[in-house]
Amino acid sequence: MRAFQDNDQMLHRHHVRQGVVVAVLLLAAFIGVVWLLHLWEQKNNPHQSSESASAHVTTRRGGALYTLRDDIESILIIGLDKYEDAIVDTDGYRNDQQADFLLLLLVDRAEKKCQMLHINRDTMSQVPVLGITGNVAGTQFEQLALAHTYGTGNEDSCRNTVRAISTFLHETPIDHYLSVTMDAVQVLNDDVGGVTVTVTDDFSRVDKTLVKGETVTLKGSQALTYVRARAGMEEQTNLNRMARQRQYMSALQEKLSEKVRADSGFSLKTAMDLSGYMISDCSVNHLAEVANCVAEYETAEILTIEGEAKQGKEFMEFYAEDEALQTMILDLFYEPVDPQS
Repeated sequence: MRAFQDNDQMLHRHHVRQGVVVAVLLLAAFIGVVWLLHLWEQKNNPHQSSESASAHVTTRRGGALYTLRDDIESILIIGLDKYEDAIVDTDGYRNDQQADFLLLLLVDRAEKKCQMLHINRDTMSQVPVLGITGNVAGTQFEQLALAHTYGTGNEDSCRNTVRAISTFLHETPIDHYLSVTMDAVQVLNDDVGGVTVTVTDDFSRVDKTLVKGETVTLKGSQALTYVRARAGMEEQTNLNRMARQRQYMSALQEKLSEKVRADSGFSLKTAMDLSGYMISDCSVNHLAEVANCVAEYETAEILTIEGEAKQGKEFMEFYAEDEALQTMILDLFYEPVDPQS
């Protein structure tokens, strides 16, 4: 795994292209999207492998020494709560785009497995603060969602979100990022003809067409409401919403599979529809490689982090259970060092 480096020359903006958009835009169903990219790239581009330098990182716990595995690649998927047709630059080093959705994808090439870690946006942690020059000027103990509000709202804000997540995960390196505005959910939802779910929460004060316990096919703005709504809900912590997002991921993936089998031109059309919503530091070839892995590897159940959600002075706050977090970090990213080696 390549250690995260704060180096503008190594982290560059990748403008939206047909294959890449398909790979990235399923912020709520990344596996399905990268599969689409895999199919499209196989027809249009040769498969190219990319190699990354590994970092020798070790940590100690309970008297045992662990080393960071170099055969795992991590990609942070950031869903932004800004609603517009295109991502645009803002003036200065503050913006109003919070990270509404945080999902860390881990590609384990040694075990041929993929794992996803769904991170609560309300998680309280030390968040890097950018100064007017764009450099880190300090940290603030606040929600991880706010990390993206520092910077112009583009690559610098994505990199700052990566820094924040890395810090929260006890300085675990993160290799890449993919960000997308959340309004793209309804675009993709309608491209697959709607997504069917059984409503798990009481939406009566938000959308009367979503009745708890009923099975509905989400259309248009309904899909965005279902994965985003929290204000006005009976349960206003982010935990219920995260559960709905995972439910939606699974259902959307099934519809994507159906569409790809039925229509060979679906992935290209979807790419065109979703253009303008995404920023990434990954190249087309690199994403194609990741897509190939995700398409072929075993995918484990989505993980979440144990902890407690409670009302803060102004907003909901989530406090991760540190012992459980440390155990999860070791399980996902590290391996024990053989004392005989």
